[in-house]
This record gives sequence, C-alpha cells and structure tokens, in this order.
Amino acid sequence: MVAAVFMIVLAIGSPRRRQSQSIIIRYGVEGVFILSSPLVSHTLGLMGGQIVRSELYGVWGMFLAMLFGGTNSMSVQKLYENNKSMKLYCDYLLFIFYLGMVLGIFVIDNKNLPQIRFVAMALNVLLATKSLEQWRVAALASKPSSENGIKRLVLYMKHEHELSTSYDPRTMQGYKYAVLIHEGCDELGEGPITLEKIWSDNIGVLSSSNNLNIHRLKDLCLSFSLFHLVVRRYFGYACPESKLDKSRHLVLDGLLRTECDSERAFQVIEAELAFLYDFFFTKYAYIMYGREIKWCALSLATTFVSIAVGTWSLCSLNMHHSNLDDNLVETSTQDFMVTKIVFAVLSTFQLLQIWSYCASDWANVSLVCKYARHPSWHGNACIEKLLLLLGRPHKWLRYWRNTIGQYSVLDSFSSSYWARLKHHLPRGKAGKPKELTMEVKRAIAHTIKHSVCDRLSHGASALMKHHMSNELHWACEISDEFTLIHSILVWHVATSYYEISEADTYTNQIYMHSNQKIAISLSRYCAYLVAFAPTLLPSRPMETTCILDDFEQEAKEQFQNLVSPKEKYEKLRELHNGAGAGGTMVAELLTKGAIIGKTIEGMGNRMIRWDLLADFWAEMLVYIAPSDNVAGHIELLAEGGEFVTHVWALLMHAGILERPAAAATAVP
Repeated sequence: MVAAVFMIVLAIGSPRRRQSQSIIIRYGVEGVFILSSPLVSHTLGLMGGQIVRSELYGVWGMFLAMLFGGTNSMSVQKLYENNKSMKLYCDYLLFIFYLGMVLGIFVIDNKNLPQIRFVAMALNVLLATKSLEQWRVAALASKPSSENGIKRLVLYMKHEHELSTSYDPRTMQGYKYAVLIHEGCDELGEGPITLEKIWSDNIGVLSSSNNLNIHRLKDLCLSFSLFHLVVRRYFGYACPESKLDKSRHLVLDGLLRTECDSERAFQVIEAELAFLYDFFFTKYAYIMYGREIKWCALSLATTFVSIAVGTWSLCSLNMHHSNLDDNLVETSTQDFMVTKIVFAVLSTFQLLQIWSYCASDWANVSLVCKYARHPSWHGNACIEKLLLLLGRPHKWLRYWRNTIGQYSVLDSFSSSYWARLKHHLPRGKAGKPKELTMEVKRAIAHTIKHSVCDRLSHGASALMKHHMSNELHWACEISDEFTLIHSILVWHVATSYYEISEADTYTNQIYMHSNQKIAISLSRYCAYLVAFAPTLLPSRPMETTCILDDFEQEAKEQFQNLVSPKEKYEKLRELHNGAGAGGTMVAELLTKGAIIGKTIEGMGNRMIRWDLLADFWAEMLVYIAPSDNVAGHIELLAEGGEFVTHVWALLMHAGILERPAAAATAVP
C-alpha cells in the first residue's frame, strides 16, 4: 500500500514541481523521493530475514521493486545529485542484491509452480535493467558527451555562421541551428535536422504556413534547439554566436518583430525552459536520445510480465483450509483484496508512464524531426493528421506558474504573533503572488527590443525618456557604497510611497492604469528577488541578504506601531523633510526613497508618473537578468522557476550574456 501511495504522489506531484511553489508539493514530493530508496532496501531486507512469512511476500517484493524505478517525471530532486554517480551506482547494486533475495523467496514459496519461476526470473531481469535508468540518466545530465550531443554542438556552433551567407529570422532561412544533436540522430548521413529545414517550403504538412498547429510544432522545435545552447553554456563552453548580429536579429526581428509577437516569444522561452528542466530533472532526455523504441519495448514488457506474474500468483495462492508449509502464514481475505487493488494501481501507473512520454513535447519534437528526415512520410495521411493533432494547444497544458512573487519592505513586519511566526516559514514574508499579465510581458519585450541595440540601463534611460534626468540622475548612480541592490530597495520604497499617495484614486483595482499595475508588480517582484532569490542578482548572495536585513531592521524601527499605509506614508514624508532620519547609511536609503517618491509625486501628469515608474522597473528587471550563474537559474526551475529566468534566456539568445558596468550606464 505504501508503494502505491508513493507512486501516486510521485506521478501527480513531480510534474507540478515546476508549476508551483507550494510547500506541500515541494516538500511532499522531495520527502517521498528521498524515502523511496531506503524504504525499498529496508523492507526487502526485513522480508528476506523473516523465517515465518506471508504467502504474499513475493508479490509485495515485486511492488517495492517497481517503486525503485520511480517515475519518468523525476530523476533527481536537486541539480547536484546528477554528479553523484557513485552513490546511484551503489544504490543500484544494493537493489540488485535485494531483488535476488526477493526472487529466492518467490521461488521457494512457489516451488510447486515451476512455470512461474521462469516468468518471475524474467521479471527480475527486466526490473534490474529498467532500474539502471536512474544511474544512466544522471550520467547523461552530469557532463558533456557524445551521447547527449553537447560536444558535437560545441564544434557545430563554432562554424554554423559559415554555412550560410544570408539569413531571415522570420522564415528561419540561413538559421542552421541544429535541433537534434545527440548520438545517432544523423545515422542516415544527412547531417543534423536544422531550424532552416523544418521551416522550409518542401517538408510536406510542415509547409502549411497558415496552420496554427503546425506553427506551434515549429516553435517547439525552435525551443528544443535553443535549450541545447543553454545546456552548452551550463557545461562551461563559450557562446560564439552571441557576438553575431544574426543572433540578435533572431530575437529582435524574429521573436519580437512586432508588439503582438511578444506573447509568442515568451511561449518559446517557456517551452525551452521546460525542456531544460526535463533534461536535468527527469528521464525524458534519456528516453529520447536514441532509446525511444528500446525504452517503450522494455516498459511494455516489464508492465505485461509484472501483470502476468501478479495475476498468476494471486490466482494460485492457497486460500483458506489449504495445506501450507510451516513457514507460510495463511493469507486473509482482506490482505488478498488490498493486494489486488494495489496491484491494479501499480499496473495502471506503469502504463501511464509510457503514455506520459508519448504525450510529451519530447516525443512531439522527435516525431517532427523524423517526419522531416523521411521524405517517404510526406503525404502520409495518418502521420500528418497525427502531427496536426499534436500541434493543437491544450488549455490544461501549462509549463510554469503564470505568476510572479511579490514582496513589500513596508509590509514585511508586523506586531501580530501570527505574522511573526509566519516569517520563520519558507517564503513566509512574501506577499501573495501576482498574475504575470500580458501587459508585463509586453513591457519587458519592449524594453529588450529598444535596449539591446544600445546598452542595457538600470533606469537611466527611463529618466531621460521622461525628462527627469536632472532631478533624479543621482538615484541611478551606482558605486561601491550605493550598489545595485541599494538602488532596487530605494526605488522600491519610492514606488510604495507614490502608490500609497494615490491610494484613494485606485481603491477599485479594475480602474488602475495598466502602467500602474506594471510598476507596482515589477517593483515588488524585484524586491522579492532580493529577498528570496539573491543568487540570481548581480551582488554576492550573502551581501544582498545582509543589506536587506539591515534595511528591514531600519524600516521596522522607523515604522514601529504604524499599521495603516497612510501612517507609513506620513512617516516617509517626515523623513523627506528631515525629521526622524538617522545618520546611518541604511536610514539614508529610506530618506532617498521618500525624496524620489516626493519628486515623482510632483510631476505634472499622473499617467506620466506611472509611465516613468513602469519604464524604470522594466529596465531594472532586464538589466539584472544577464548572469553567468546558469546553475542557479536551473536549480530554481525545480521550485517553480522565476520570471527573471525567462528574461535571462531571451537576452542570452539575443547575444547579451552579461550586463554592462553600472557606471557606464549612469546618466551624467
């Protein structure tokens, strides 16, 4: 029963790890995953050491062995576990030992049924072979090799720009980015399947330029090709294409060609990051890379043989008044029924594992590439109908949680007991996540499109655009004393100040100006990154945490016993006027925030004020996104991911691998 419950938790919870930051899902799945291997080893060891045992021990042992194989949707829970190949190998050897012990029990308890022994032995061989996947999956994701194709990709991308003299990002003409690069993908000697080939006009149903389903499949192949470039960077290789105009045009003139295309651009990135998550945390890459047929055959064989062994064993058990050996305990009707139910659940689970891969994007990309490679498939009505069916968007399909975290410094402290207790929980200080609206995505896309050609800015360009450079240029000057983290916190306070000052204007959220929503949500999201994802920001994580802790402590002292937003607003006004301000650096940050907020409050038009703040925060998020910490971004994908990772990936494919020096972007 425990094995069945664990399998259900893994099957349901594992895919939701990247879609939710729920503590229940996160720690529930991790707990089950951690306990699975010790549970199997401990229980099988106890079963082997029992002198008097149940008739069902052999069947129960088989259930636990099926649990050890785990689920396709989760191979490891943390990124670093892929490098622990020796531990996985030792776990596998221990499992083989216990599997042999269970087989011995099964053979002894069924000595009157010699036929079932051979079937049970076959099942043990299949389970041993299938359980080896866990070790090989980790090896695939732990280092570049010919098997995962990264070494081949590194050599290929060094010369990709030499394969074509012209390019068009709208039609992918000249973009010979490889889609399939793993070992054996070009066994026909035709070279790798490229984006240019899939987008060409002579590939059967893929040439249907007006069919939205086909467009989705092509974009899926684009995501698949781009995800390999991120994996290459994770393994420490250079990105030579980042210096080429061709890469920048792929994003600016291809994915972000018009304002309406921003939705498509982020959909491509979402699918790309889903592939990235699957590569490091699931078995899908291992299955696709040349093993689809073998894996399906092994999975089906294991499922049907286990069904045969289980059914045969249950039907042949000596029930009631039977002549049992001295070392066997008669099986009760309740044990018999529970075993049948668990057996049905586990058998169904095994079949669903096969279906989960066949319905995945990995299988879709594989089918599209096979279709492009085999001209004999072109015109095949069945295959083309299947492609059109697979290309249909599903409303229930969601790669990531469509929300962004929120955190407000002014709301981070409270005198209530529950609030103080909540702060000790993971992300307890965070506010309720906000929906990631299309307006926010468009604002980010607009900023990227108009910043990449020049230089990324941490707010200076927004001030110039709205003619506020003279008044607020000092607030964008970064130095060793006033870091980028300080700037984020100061402007966050300024945004909160102005938000409170207009509280009476937008008591009904429906009538909020779109840029007002963008500014507030991005301000709180950037503060959220400072509080809960410092590894993704420019400064050292420990330094960022210390700055925030000091800032929160100062805010708590300044706003103690102040409950309502209006009271905090009045306190900030006092700080602006010089009353109550301390002499410390942290106290000056609150004062600077109040000064900026008061300056913005004095701008002539309300809409222009929110336009400035929206542009500022869009620039700030784009500015902090470039990073060399590839592992940090990938690690957080297993916890639901962050929107800044989507921006990071989009900038990387546009050739922006690092942010410019802060001093170089300041306004004189």
